[in-house]
Amino acid sequence: MLLEVKNISKSFGLTQVLREISMEVDTGEVHALLGLNGAGKSTLVNIISGTLGDFTGQILLEGEDIGNLTVLKRQKKGIYLVPQHAAVVPGYTVAENLFIGKWPKKTALTIDRAKMNALAVEYLREYGITFDPRTITEELALIDKRKLNIIRALHSNAKLIILDEPTTSLGAADRNELFDFINKLRGQGTSFIFISHYLDEVLRISDNVTVLRDGQAYRSEKEGNTEEILSRLIVGEDVELAQREPPKICEDKVLLECRGIVANGVEGVDMKVRQGEVIGMVGHPGSGARELARAIYGLSRIKSGSMQFHGKDVRPPRSTYEAMSRNLIYISNDRHAEGLVPMMSIYQNISLGIIRLWLRGKGGIINRRLERECVDTYYRRLKIKADSPSQQVDDLSGGNQQKVVVAKALNCRPEVLILDEPTIGIDVHTREEILGLVNQLTQEGKAALYITNDYNEMLRISDRLLFFHDGRIVQDIPNENLNPEQVIHLRDTIIKGGELV
Repeated sequence: MLLEVKNISKSFGLTQVLREISMEVDTGEVHALLGLNGAGKSTLVNIISGTLGDFTGQILLEGEDIGNLTVLKRQKKGIYLVPQHAAVVPGYTVAENLFIGKWPKKTALTIDRAKMNALAVEYLREYGITFDPRTITEELALIDKRKLNIIRALHSNAKLIILDEPTTSLGAADRNELFDFINKLRGQGTSFIFISHYLDEVLRISDNVTVLRDGQAYRSEKEGNTEEILSRLIVGEDVELAQREPPKICEDKVLLECRGIVANGVEGVDMKVRQGEVIGMVGHPGSGARELARAIYGLSRIKSGSMQFHGKDVRPPRSTYEAMSRNLIYISNDRHAEGLVPMMSIYQNISLGIIRLWLRGKGGIINRRLERECVDTYYRRLKIKADSPSQQVDDLSGGNQQKVVVAKALNCRPEVLILDEPTIGIDVHTREEILGLVNQLTQEGKAALYITNDYNEMLRISDRLLFFHDGRIVQDIPNENLNPEQVIHLRDTIIKGGELV
């Protein structure tokens, strides 16, 4: 047995997060660790990796108790944590990141770059990687940054690699590529703890499953498991999947119309968004779907084209404030970079979007009573799990952070809501709550644009689908009994050189 976790308990103040948790990971095993946001997954892997102490119980690696070792000493023993957000040093090359902390030297003060690059090529090739080691890491695709993190751990003789949400923001092709990479390493004897909220991935890649719920661990063998069984184990009850109610689409009520929009990655797009509908936006990365969403929200400049809102000509937004003032709201796919303000409270984050819009009165004085009412409404509506709205947003689990992002967007009273991967990195229960809110919003006469790589999720919420390629909309079809395989087939095969075939 490679890793044995025995009776681990951990409390934060009066809150006990883990209660007598035990799990085992064998050599060459992929062991999935599941649970709702806030269930204790991060706490447990931080204890295993050594970044968190003050616990009771034992951690054994190949029979040796490593509970008192530092992070660095555990890394030397072979335990590495690869975080959700690819941890590369910006401005450094691939080779510099790969050998960070132990660069080959010519002299005490001079790096032997030729030797470092040559070694990097050799090492990358060993794992089937062909990108240039002199490449600056910011230029790498996200999938390659994730691989670089894993290879860096392997270069340090990792025996157990903890992958925290490794497929976040990856498309289907990149996920398949990452799984092939993991399977290759597993065949060579490397073990993994795999944290994910995508249950189809868990069933595909893992050998065994441990679920954390209410501070306790539940073991589930892979044999006979289904997404429904795992969902029930994670939540502790049957999960009610959100269903799209019959839409109340007003064909003659166009909330937003785009005509000939040209922007970065967008080439002459025409689009109508009607009252009460949810439009799914489909395409490979760079196809124009996300680029259009960001342009009409004012995040990138619209070079030409026109827009109408409620049938009236409006100037394409030159800032996000202009878009928000028209009740056009965007939820970014990256909540950390664009959705939240760290070190501010839940309260401050939720109210941030409306301070300039309508909370300021004469002399710039903020209406605190109205602010409290707005924040409390969406704090309760989203069922954010926290001590109080004054709690710092950094202290929340990923799912509750995403709820804050959604609460901030709803607080702006959107008439057209753009959701860009709104359920990334959140558990099944929170996902269904967000899908239910989108349905409720459109039942109230609003509209939504929905971007996600999870086509099962998209099909459960969308009324029609727009397919993008080379910055253009190449297909507009109603969502009538489509399945995810058909969407992928349409996305990948109806387009040939920008023409429908």
